[in-house]
Amino acid sequence: MFDISVVIPFKDKSDLTIAAVKSFLKYGPAVKEFLLISNNSSPDELEKIRRALDEIKNLRILEYNKPFNYQKINNWAIKQTSGKFILMMNNDIEFVKNSIDVTERMFKKASQEDVGVCGCTLLYDNRKDIQHAGVYLLPTGMADHMYIHKSYNKALRNVGSSEFPYDIRSDMKMTAVTGACQLVEKAKFDAVNGMDENFIIGGGDVDLCIRMNKKGYQTWFVGDGYLLHKESVSRRHIPLPLSDFHNSYLSYIEGYDIKVGDPFLPKITQGMGE
Repeated sequence: MFDISVVIPFKDKSDLTIAAVKSFLKYGPAVKEFLLISNNSSPDELEKIRRALDEIKNLRILEYNKPFNYQKINNWAIKQTSGKFILMMNNDIEFVKNSIDVTERMFKKASQEDVGVCGCTLLYDNRKDIQHAGVYLLPTGMADHMYIHKSYNKALRNVGSSEFPYDIRSDMKMTAVTGACQLVEKAKFDAVNGMDENFIIGGGDVDLCIRMNKKGYQTWFVGDGYLLHKESVSRRHIPLPLSDFHNSYLSYIEGYDIKVGDPFLPKITQGMGE
């Protein structure tokens, strides 16, 4: 068993949450516990999840019935965990056959003394196109996902090309990895005081990685294999507040190198600011 607490926030969308947990049980490692955090879910949806997952003895469903703030939900949930490591995971993540051993390798990497947050490749639900292969910073003070919307198979075939300069089968240091799936040692998370609750919806995941990098806990992308990410299905119609853009700019600019762009993926970002 891996000493990991899996934290999955959700609001309604019971089918997604059930699929996330059951797919993890099928293709992921045995972990210490699952914590499902309901944020203002309806009683019917909550009951459906309880019935579907009732036999999982190391699973708890907690309720955080306050206005949505991704950072506050995760900070609160992590205080309830008992695992040495935390896997923060969206309820729209699904494990498949190609996900076998991905979490185990993230755990091994995150166990190293100078490593902070670890992430991995995420594909869209079509199992063909990349949704996330690490995060890089832009000169505008924003960020983007490496190879987003590009063909996974093409990325594997054309390593070293101008389109795919980096090999996503390899482990790589990164500025950040997406909060849809982040594995980190709890003590290191606590060392930077967790997620910044000034963020509401987006940006806090990248900010967490940047602050951990500055603390000496390097963010890593763990290559090979993938999970599916049915991107933000549970909140697809909610726009990002302006404060998230402002706070993102202030945080991201700290990690950007004006000479090479993103310091960990210069082949993609060099020259963007010219």
